[in-house]
Formats: sequence, structure tokens, C-alpha cells
Amino acid sequence: MQIQAEPRLEHAIEAIRVRFGSQALTRAAELPPPPAWPSGTAIDALTGIGGLPRGRLTLLVGSGTCGKLTLALNLLAGATHEFAHAVVIDAGFGFDPGGLSPFEPARGSLTVVRPPAPDAAGEAASALARAGAGFILLMGEVPEHWLGPLESGANRSGTVVVGVIDAPSRAFAHASSLSLAFARVGWIWERRQLIGLRTLARCAKNRVAPPIGESELELRYIPSPTLRVGEGEGGVMANPEHAWSAVV
Repeated sequence: MQIQAEPRLEHAIEAIRVRFGSQALTRAAELPPPPAWPSGTAIDALTGIGGLPRGRLTLLVGSGTCGKLTLALNLLAGATHEFAHAVVIDAGFGFDPGGLSPFEPARGSLTVVRPPAPDAAGEAASALARAGAGFILLMGEVPEHWLGPLESGANRSGTVVVGVIDAPSRAFAHASSLSLAFARVGWIWERRQLIGLRTLARCAKNRVAPPIGESELELRYIPSPTLRVGEGEGGVMANPEHAWSAVV
């Protein structure tokens, strides 16, 4: 039955192409990958396209002090130099702009949105993606019914959307095109002083290219005497003369 149906299906496909043009119907294997935004970090090598996908949702997931938030801040700071508008959707009111200082962001390009409710967070993210914001960092999830408009708006404008969360819901995970899972594998000590951590970054989901696998990254402190550093992600007390640096 399936063999008999194949010629009719091929004929229908060809008829659509003849009537509406060759681009009206394309096999998935023939579709090009989405354009990439090279972030300049080590995770570019894990995406399969040389950077974070534009117009798609990328998730950074992992529990505890695994480095995902540090990496997200690194990406955000880089985006402030690449795009006219880099936006943080801070639904949980946990974003501290001072944490960006070690990464030397262009603060004139940074906008922080603190919505009063989850629905407002989803509405703001969707509207900003549709309007063409270059980079959106989601500090937490948005309601499921806003994921479709967010994806659609980002896909049309090419917005880079990154979500940071410990464990995403099924809907949030399904909406993502790329998911990178982080797990701390150890601390970096030098002369009895904590200077950083090692984390394992694994490509848990990739709909833009064949999965690459995993890579061990190092997050190190850099001297910054003017910064007053408190408890880091997960409650680790950093040396007050240091702050998190970029990924090595």
C-alpha cells in the first residue's frame, strides 16, 4: 500500500512546485541551517554551526554552581557590543547588572525588563523579538502559550534568544532548538586559593546541526579590586579581589 502511494505523493509534490515555485515545498534534508551568531566563546564549537542560532531558542541548563549563569552573562556582554539592543527579561528580579562588569559590556545597548507577572514576561519577550531586538536573555521560563509567538517573532527577525534555567519544563525544552547542559566537574585551586571551576558542557539537544558531543570548559576569576563580589551562583564565596572571567 505504501509503495503504491509513493508515486502519487511524488506527483503531488512536483505539482506544488510547478504551481507555486520551487521554494514552496522543500525537503527537510535540503533546508540550510539557521544563520549563526559567533559568540566568541568555547560553546560555538558545540553548536555545529559555529555559533548560537539566530531566530531560535537556546537553553543553558544545569543545577547548582555549574557555570551556566556565568556563561550567559558573558554572552550578554558580548551581545551589547554586537547589537544595538540586547535585552534581559528578568522575571524573577534576580539579575544584577553589576555582575556584568568583569565582562566590560556596552551598557548603552543593554535594556533590563522586569515584568510584574509571567504573562507580562512572555508578552514582552515576544514583542521585543518581533521588533528585532538583537539578543534576548530570558532569566527563567515564559508561559507556554507565549512560546509560539516568541519563536515566530525571533524566526522572522533573526533575534538570538537564550534561556537560563535549572531544569526546563517539557514545553520550554520542546520549544528550544539547542540545549546545552552544564555540570561542574571540579574546582580550580592555586596556592590554596579558589580561582575558578571546571564544567562539562554537553549538547543535550540540537535541531540545527548534528550533535557535536561535549567539551570541558574552565571558568576562571580575573583580578578586579574595584568590584565587591558576594556569593556566586550556588552560594560559593568568591575572593573579594576577583570576579568571574570569560570561558577559556
